[in-house]
Amino acid sequence: MQSVLVIKLGAIGDVLRTSYLINAFNRKQNYHITWVTSSESAAILANNPYINDILIHNKHELPLCTDILICLEDMREFVALGSGITANTIIGSYINENGKLEYTDDTAEWYDMGIISRYGIERANILKKENRKSFNEIFSKSLSINIDDIQPRIFFKETHKNTSSNDDTLRIGLNLFAGSRWPSKQLSEDDAKKLIDSMLEHLKTKELNYSLLLSCDDSTIEKANNIAKGKDMVVVNTNDSISDFSNHISGCDLFITTDSLGMHLAIANHVRHLAFFNPTSAIEIDNYNHGVKVISKSLDYCSYKPNAEYDKTLWKNIYNQWITEVEKFILEN
Repeated sequence: MQSVLVIKLGAIGDVLRTSYLINAFNRKQNYHITWVTSSESAAILANNPYINDILIHNKHELPLCTDILICLEDMREFVALGSGITANTIIGSYINENGKLEYTDDTAEWYDMGIISRYGIERANILKKENRKSFNEIFSKSLSINIDDIQPRIFFKETHKNTSSNDDTLRIGLNLFAGSRWPSKQLSEDDAKKLIDSMLEHLKTKELNYSLLLSCDDSTIEKANNIAKGKDMVVVNTNDSISDFSNHISGCDLFITTDSLGMHLAIANHVRHLAFFNPTSAIEIDNYNHGVKVISKSLDYCSYKPNAEYDKTLWKNIYNQWITEVEKFILEN
């Protein structure tokens, strides 16, 4: 049995979507998969039957050799983890004998439009905007797997099933926040309130039984409580637990989310979702027909600027698309 060492530490949502590729890669031929990741991302990989060993960066020693090394990182610190490992085949990024960050030709389509592009960041940004392929489309070729064999799934010891069909209550989840790296992914607090007020008015007009749930963690609880104050909705603090967050999402009929871990968990749980995008690329995300996308009209769309120009019409476009999704739910139920 050939050994495969995967180096992918974060972000957590990116680790999750990468796991779909590795699962399909392992199903194609039975490999022994060892995955090097961060302590934060380890929970997303735990209990995955296609991964044999999980090694935590700065905690576990790495093997000295492997048959296949797959490194899907672009930060020198993490790419360097593979430097002391002898591998028969390398796929992805590596540090060459001159100490330069490089990537293999079979992954060039992805890395050419990234921060380590051989063409420089200016050309990379142009390629990123011109790109019309998803992450899965690109890397299925790199790993020589059939894209139809790539299926989203998350593994937890507990069973996480959508139980919303047990009654006629429409459960709507909202994940309107984003991490510190991409603050421009999220709606402004005022626009979040406008969106929720409009949604509540529509739900009451339609006389629907509903439950509106605003998810947050310990870092955003104050902001969430401020947005929800005086409104007919519930704030759900998942306490920084990925399994709790996943379980919460799996119980929703419709989940509105930023391009973040929440979106990736909705995809993995096959939950109908509406994802909105501002500084990041929507085309790279494969939602497996479980969701729809609302794209910012800002000139900084797909610019990957942490403080990209804000689209003041985004909340309204989200609301209009949400109405369409609610109407579909009514017809189907």
